[in-house]
Order: sequence, then structure tokens, then C-alpha cells
Amino acid sequence: MLYKYSTQRLGVLIPLLGILLIGCENKEKKAPEKTAAAQADASKLPVDIIVAQEEQLNQEEAVVGTMMPYREVSIVSELPQKITQVAFKDGSYVRQGDVLYKLNDADIRSRLKQIGAELKLAQLSKNRLNNLLKTETVRPQEYDEAVMRFQSLSAQQDLLQVELAKTVIRAPFSGKIGISKVHLGAYVTPGAGLVTLQDQSSIKINFSVPEKYLPLIQTGGEVRFTAELSDQEYSATIIATEPGLEAQTRSLQVQAIARNTDGKFRAGLSAKVYFHVSNKGATGIMVPTEALAPGEKGYSVFVIKSGVAKPKAVTISNRTETDAVITSGISAGDSIIVSNMLRLGDGTPVKAVVSK
Repeated sequence: MLYKYSTQRLGVLIPLLGILLIGCENKEKKAPEKTAAAQADASKLPVDIIVAQEEQLNQEEAVVGTMMPYREVSIVSELPQKITQVAFKDGSYVRQGDVLYKLNDADIRSRLKQIGAELKLAQLSKNRLNNLLKTETVRPQEYDEAVMRFQSLSAQQDLLQVELAKTVIRAPFSGKIGISKVHLGAYVTPGAGLVTLQDQSSIKINFSVPEKYLPLIQTGGEVRFTAELSDQEYSATIIATEPGLEAQTRSLQVQAIARNTDGKFRAGLSAKVYFHVSNKGATGIMVPTEALAPGEKGYSVFVIKSGVAKPKAVTISNRTETDAVITSGISAGDSIIVSNMLRLGDGTPVKAVVSK
């Protein structure tokens, strides 16, 4: 009986041992395969990618401009005279025609009185000789001399009237007056600046545009701008451009105008001007600037093809500090590599670890 029982146990154990041996053999065969696969996967360079998507472009370029008053003039005297009155308050608003300065006019008025008296006498003499000429009592030459005398005195009177008018200096237009550089009793000379007057009802913004954007700048076009005082955006209309470009910077000087209803803006303030640089309906692919690889003939990007990195030359329409717009070279759906750029080369095995 013992023999039979032992034989039965052996009959059960032998198949079990065979199964175990086969299982171990299969594990030994699969282990090298998994190890090789893991090593191959570990040798691939991990990279972040984005999937290229074509989108409508609405790009803007930002340039720095300078605000200028709508009109500005330096008030000067046309006569060498002493100031007898300053008729405005520094920094106030004046209207067109308001008196700003009065100059000494005593000598001009005295000369006018003298000329007026001589003119009356010359007119009497002219009339008398005219009557005598009709009776041929005097020669025509005497009458002609009397007429010329009268006309000369009349011209001198007109000249003095003009000089008298120049002793009152008025505002040529409405605006804000500055700080007077001269005061009561000062002697002024012709052409010397007395005070500055600015019309700030509107402000002009002067800014320069690179030559590549010339087709986008049109008179009557709209631009947006912000001032240093706040981030609020305002609109301005392009009113003029210089006929030619600046030779050194290859840029075009542009002037735009905007209303200054609340008087927020002043001449000399800086303005950040934004204008569209993409045509209506234009499309492109936006990528981070770190995805660009510079080369001798421009920029390229790396895309993933069959598990390896492949460079593709691209055309860029615009670039900022953070993004660039690609208009040709890649297609929607391409996997663009955006990290580990310095370690990439043509054919480098890569593995996408993050999709953005």
C-alpha cells in the first residue's frame, strides 16, 4: 500500500515540476526582451511638444511715439520796445485775439501826430495847386511834387499805424499759455521768445515704422495707443507721413492725431502705439519663440516624424519676445518640439513627454 501511495504522489508532482520549468524558461526569454525595450525607450530624448494649429492672425506691432500739441507757437515781439503790460496769468487758458503783452507806444503815437499834421498841410497844398493848375497859374511839375508829398506822408502814416498795432501782442489762436520769460518793464528785441502758446484740444503722435510695414500704413488708418499715465487704450487717426524714409534707421516717420477732450495728454509724453501688421484674412501657426532654431538661411523648427526629430525650414511673419508666427514650412497637425533644442539634431530619437 505504501508503494502505491508513493507512486501516486510522484505521478502528480512530475507534471507540476514540468509546468514550473516551462514557466521559468518563458520568463527567462521575456526578461531580455523587456530589458532591451526599456533600454531603447530610455535612450530617446524626452521633449515637450505642441500640435501645430492654423489660426486667424490679428497681430499688432508696438512702437514708442512722442505726443505733440495740435498747434504750438513761440510768441515774439516784432519791435524793439519796453513791455508796459503782461495781460495774462502764467499757465492759463487764453482765447484767440486776447491781449498777451503791450509794448511802449508813446514815441509811435507822437510820430503819428506829427505825420497827421504834415499830412493835412500837404493835402491843403495839393488842393490849392490843383485849382491853380486849372488856370495855368502854376507849372504841372509843382502840382506833381505836391501830390507826391501827400502820398509819401500818407504812406508814412500807414506804416506808423502798422507799428502801433504791433505794440499790442495778441494770441493767434486759443490754447494754453506757458510761463512768461519776460516781465513788466523788460526791454524785448525782435524774434526773442516771450512765452509759448499751445493748442491742446487735440494731440499729435509722432512715431516711426520699420520699412517692412510700409504697405500697412495708410493715411486715414486707425492706430491704438496708450500713455505712460495709464493702461487705458485710445484711438488715433493717421494724418500724414514723411515723403521718404530715414536713411540710418530705414523707418518712416508717421503722424497720427487724437482728441484731447479732458486734457489728459500733454506735449512731450511718450505713447505706445499699436498697429495691425497682418492682412485681413491672413492665417498662420503660432509657436513659442523657444521652438525656433536659428540658421544661416533663417529659422527652422524640429518636428517628430516616426519617433525622430526632423528639422523644417520655416518662414516667420512676425516675432515677439514670447511667440512667433509661422506662415509656411509646417502644416496643421505637425508635432513641434519646444524643449531640449540644444540637444536635438536631424534624426535624434525623441519621446514626447508633455503635450501642450
